[in-house]
Amino acid sequence: MPDTKKAAHRRRGQELEDDILAATLALLQETKYEDITMDMIAQNAHTNKSVLYRRWDSKSDIVLAALRTRSSHAADQLREVPDTGSLKGDFAELFSRMTTVLASMRYENIIGLMRERLGGISMRDYFDTFTHKNFLSKMVRTFFEHAAERGEVDLDHFDPVLYDLPMFVLINAFYGTDAPKIDQKQLDHILNDILMPVYGPFLKTRY
Repeated sequence: MPDTKKAAHRRRGQELEDDILAATLALLQETKYEDITMDMIAQNAHTNKSVLYRRWDSKSDIVLAALRTRSSHAADQLREVPDTGSLKGDFAELFSRMTTVLASMRYENIIGLMRERLGGISMRDYFDTFTHKNFLSKMVRTFFEHAAERGEVDLDHFDPVLYDLPMFVLINAFYGTDAPKIDQKQLDHILNDILMPVYGPFLKTRY
């Protein structure tokens, strides 16, 4: 008598990869990055470690790939330059988008990943990444160019190094403190109590 049981479905290619990334995201909902192991990812995805290593070199590579599936649209929005009609409004809009991206990535569970990746870059790459060549400093420069066009700010005596200030303040907030996560309240503090008092003297009107 023939066996009428349906053969187990064998996942391959993109289907298998999608399942692995979805399983990784599910782990990140409840588990900190540093506590996740390759065994846990394999078990959650109902596969084995050799399958993982054929596709990714390390745990961090899998987690980053998984995060990109969730946050790619939000990250694209983050890179769009706000133009609200005021310098402070542009920063506020940017930080609001940043909060959305961080929430979608479960920031509090991936801070270990962020610190691990930062520790793996050279000093030259560090300064290239976190000074004037990074997207945030370029965006801040655009904020000030728009503000100057509106007559809101005087750039005659403005030191260009101040375009990098938000990036360095955020690096300190992300990596230099023990805060469990960066939320809207903390970003509002950075804007209102740190950035705007520094930028205020260059504004033609009170912020």
